[in-house]
Amino acid sequence: MEHTHVETRDATTVQEMWQTVIPGARISRADGIQPAFVFHGAAEPGFGFCDYTVGSTMVTESDPGDQMIVGRIAGPRIRATYRRDRIDTTVPFVVMDRPIEIAFSGRIAGTAVSFARGDVDEAARRLSGDDTLRVRPIGHAPMSEQRLRYWTRTWEYGRDVLLRSPERAPVIAQQVRSLLLEASLMTFPSTFTEALAAGRPARALPAPVRRAKAYIDAHATGPIALSDIAEAARLSPRGLQYAFRTATGRTPMQYVRRVRLDAARAELRAADPSAETVAAIAARWGFSNLGRFAAMYRAEFGETPSTTLRS
Repeated sequence: MEHTHVETRDATTVQEMWQTVIPGARISRADGIQPAFVFHGAAEPGFGFCDYTVGSTMVTESDPGDQMIVGRIAGPRIRATYRRDRIDTTVPFVVMDRPIEIAFSGRIAGTAVSFARGDVDEAARRLSGDDTLRVRPIGHAPMSEQRLRYWTRTWEYGRDVLLRSPERAPVIAQQVRSLLLEASLMTFPSTFTEALAAGRPARALPAPVRRAKAYIDAHATGPIALSDIAEAARLSPRGLQYAFRTATGRTPMQYVRRVRLDAARAELRAADPSAETVAAIAARWGFSNLGRFAAMYRAEFGETPSTTLRS
């Protein structure tokens, strides 16, 4: 991953730096730059991350092209237009498919993170279980205050690791890249969040499998037996095993475990480490053996539960 730090008053250099994260970024007007543009960035193919400050009267357009871009810009006089609507840039916003135009006057502080569209769809398919899902936005702002806080904490962690830490191990950078992508998918409304809210992949599943998944999702915090799921699905246990694996690639009990692990991970990310413990969160999601939970969690997500809680 290539890291960049630039301080300049040259508009051409400003545009070039923005383009390391957003290739479709263009400046159409820039009346002086004071104070200077200060840029910190990290980028590699398919991913870019930056924060910056600049003072000017400027008009920019950012075309996402084949990327998903999440940005945030704070300043006294900013006008942003996306899909013909005025948007509030002081909270994170997502841009896909269409350009965003931003005009500002005075000093602003901004951040942006970009992901290749192919990586976005691949992550959404992995997380949803639907190998045909394509992510399309259905809104530009965070879905809730809780999701906003979750994204902000993840972004702050990403900034500290990618831009501020003197230790830049590639494996850690890749983990941060994945965390930022997953947080962005979970924060902004899209066909991905619709599929998750429906409790099933976006493609149609057989009715017995839909009933089985709905039962699992509704009872994930309590004891679940295969016979209970089969009864809810209106199949024999053997018939359920076959139908569920054929439709999803997993057994029903593997799906139970993944639902609980995902829920525990979401709680660990949102929790205050001074007030919550890994053991308490694991217990809430049916993991009574802490050592076994930690092993399954690490195998699934590539880090320990305590690492997620501290981040």
